[in-house]
Formats: sequence, C-alpha cells, structure tokens
Amino acid sequence: MSELAQRLHPGGKSVLVSRRRDGDARHTMTRDQQITAALAELAPPRARRDQCRRTIAVVLDWVDRQCKAVNVHKFFVSKRGKAQIRRYRNAWMEVQAAYDAFDPSIARWFSLAEVASIEGMPTAVDREIEKADHLIKPSPQPKRDAVRAKAAVRAAYSLLVKWGHQPAVTRGGKWEKLAQILAGGPIYVFEYLRTYLADQRAVDRTRA
Repeated sequence: MSELAQRLHPGGKSVLVSRRRDGDARHTMTRDQQITAALAELAPPRARRDQCRRTIAVVLDWVDRQCKAVNVHKFFVSKRGKAQIRRYRNAWMEVQAAYDAFDPSIARWFSLAEVASIEGMPTAVDREIEKADHLIKPSPQPKRDAVRAKAAVRAAYSLLVKWGHQPAVTRGGKWEKLAQILAGGPIYVFEYLRTYLADQRAVDRTRA
C-alpha cells in the first residue's frame, strides 16, 4: 500500500467503498476524512483552522461539480440526447425560415429585427443553431477519473497557494498528496501536475 493510502487509511485496513453523490463508487474517502487529511497537509495556523476547513469544503464541492459535468456530456452524446438537440435545432431553423419569409414591413415589429438588421451580427436564432450544431458533433466522452484528477490538481494548487505553500511537481510531494485527497483516494494525478504547472507558467508569461 502506498504512503498516501496508509496515511488516508491508517493501519492499512480495508475500507468500504461508498457511492458518492455523483454516482462514482471508486473513491474510498468520506468527506470528513478528506477535510481532515487536507487540513493535515495545509497545516494552517490554529487560529485559522476553521476558516481553512470551510475553504476545503467549498473546494470539495467544486471538484464534485466538475465531475457531474461528465454525466451531462454523457447525455449529450447519447442517442436520446442527440435526438432532443436535433429537434431543438430544427425548431429554430423553422423560426429562422418563418422570419426570413416576412415582408420587411412586418419583420421590423419582431425582436429578431433588433440585431438581424445589423450586418454580420448573429441573431439569437443563429447562436442557438450554432450551439446545437456544436453539441451534436461526435466527440469522445471524458473519463470520469481523468476529470476528477484534473479538477483535484487545480483545486489543490489553489489551496496550497492560498495557505502559503509553493506547489511543486514532485512524486509524493504535498501537491500530489493534496490532489489525491481532494480526488477522494490515491488515484494517478502526477502527469496532470506537470500539465497544470506548465499552463500556469504560460498564463503568467502573458501577464508579465
């Protein structure tokens, strides 16, 4: 068992895996265990422990929301989801055709005329059709563990910076451990640390 797993589950005892709210049953830590372990990594001053605890709770909620987005994507790429989006798109196409068929003296009384008369400006109908076209394009479904790992890496970076630590890409380091804690268990996150740090440095260079 890894050092992190031993730390999260002292004594190396087996832990019952419970299903999380997002339907993922592959994570072995309860929310209280995550908060306690994250506090140990961040080691805030005693006077600020409650504040740090609240911040961790907010971050855990954010990580969960990112994972729930996978379920949304799964619906978009399903046959039922694509069928619903196509019906929505077709309805807007009919609206567009009906509007285009108006006599100019009538069209000006309708809301689309507010932007339709500006050359090069998309109407609300154009934007909805474009959005629907994008959503029904074939696209691979993101893997749940990858989404959770990336979100946890980003959240861990923010927590470390906020609480006075310097995130570093080291195996078994504080950033890797905290990211795994926020992800709910010892899943693989190391390569995401490299990627996220490179992205952050690129952003910093553009701001300089």
